[in-house]
Amino acid sequence: QQHLVAQLTRYVMSETVQRLHFFPQEKRFHIAINVAAGHFRHGEIIQDVKKYWLANRPHQQLLLELTERDSLANRDCQYIPQLKSLGVMLAVDDFGTGHSSLQWLESLRPDVLKIDKIFTAAIGTDAVNSTVMDIIIALGHRLKIDLIAEGVETAPQAAYLRKRGVSTLQGYLYSHPMPIDDFP
Repeated sequence: QQHLVAQLTRYVMSETVQRLHFFPQEKRFHIAINVAAGHFRHGEIIQDVKKYWLANRPHQQLLLELTERDSLANRDCQYIPQLKSLGVMLAVDDFGTGHSSLQWLESLRPDVLKIDKIFTAAIGTDAVNSTVMDIIIALGHRLKIDLIAEGVETAPQAAYLRKRGVSTLQGYLYSHPMPIDDFP
């Protein structure tokens, strides 16, 4: 409401690059930062990625996460190819909980779909959400989009997702949030 989201993202990028030494120094290690659709207006996100991220020549891969509930205007989709040409990956966060359409996926051409934790929590318990999970996984595979499952808390959930080819699992089964100094 205060129109400070882009400023917050700039702050997060700036603070993150100051702490890159805590993370593996390799391209396959992703650092994900949430962004708001409004940050794409007038190409602001391009300028900020160049200034706050690329200027520091990080080894790690930047993955910008755009929540599915935060609709990106059609005119702002024009910046997606430029972001990708800069080596930035794009993820749709909380996939399956918002208002996206297949047309939106076509416009965005995300590298990653992050499956919302409500679907992960339903594994083995809820027939409808388990079916939706399977449909999202199939969609990701058919469109050749990497998948990340959020909210993995149990070994059976992890086994279910791995068996279906979900490439990355995220959740308390692996780690709780922690201070950056504890990460190494």
